[in-house]
Amino acid sequence: MIRMSLHDRLEEIPASGIRRLFELANRYRDVISLGIGEPDFDTPEHIKEYAKEALDRGLTHYTPNNGLKELRDAISEKLKKENSIIADPDKEIIVTTGGNQAFLLIWASFLKEGDEVLIPSPHFVTYSATVRLAGGVPVEVPLTMENGFRLIADDLQVRLTERTRAIILNSPNNPTGAVLTEKEVRAAVDFAEANDLIVVSDEVYESLIYDCLRHVSPASVASEPGRVITVSSFSKTYAMTGWRIGYAAGPEELISRMVKFQMYLSACPTSFAQYAAARALSDPRSQIAVSQMRSEYM
Repeated sequence: MIRMSLHDRLEEIPASGIRRLFELANRYRDVISLGIGEPDFDTPEHIKEYAKEALDRGLTHYTPNNGLKELRDAISEKLKKENSIIADPDKEIIVTTGGNQAFLLIWASFLKEGDEVLIPSPHFVTYSATVRLAGGVPVEVPLTMENGFRLIADDLQVRLTERTRAIILNSPNNPTGAVLTEKEVRAAVDFAEANDLIVVSDEVYESLIYDCLRHVSPASVASEPGRVITVSSFSKTYAMTGWRIGYAAGPEELISRMVKFQMYLSACPTSFAQYAAARALSDPRSQIAVSQMRSEYM
């Protein structure tokens, strides 16, 4: 196998079409952009006030590489309460510069050259790009309109090889909107456990669910929770896309490698944005704002 440099991989990966449309739309007035996943709302006022409070308090310095302690504690509590996931805030959670960055940190932390990742498709453009940047091989698992764009375990099986290392689960799915049932989530997790695979679960859209459907986190149903890495962010739920605050929760060994990578990549996410995110999780007004935005999206 010919080993490629990061430069070679960058040359092979096309620029995101979504971002190209976003940049094109920004050149004109009165254009409605249907490309990028951007909430129509401004960040709730109370969250912005928390950022101002942080600035006034002088929280303008570096935070730990794995993120502000207060935010990691709040994320740990949120995962326990809302997702039935137990994650040690000091060892099993990392705050990242948006959810996007988490994927590159994850793949670079355990993939070897040529390892394969099963990705239900259509999928978010970041998945395949970050797998390739880390030296892995994205293997698309087609989702069809006929079955409601739902992931079927048999479709995973036919694409399984000796080089398969991981599966991406994304529910609610971007871009199809499909929400996996608990039975479907369990089937995918059981498949991963039976074949010694890592599950990377993108749960960024977990708050935007309709029709009495329920979000189920793979880590909450796994018999081996340490096999699942949960990724989320504040971008969609709290209309905080420009704040660039995301996080990942998973096994200590993997998280520690991600922290080391972040140490040299960006050091840490923005300090006062992390403070505001921590306060957003604990302030009751946040859930009221989320409910209002979700109703408007209908």
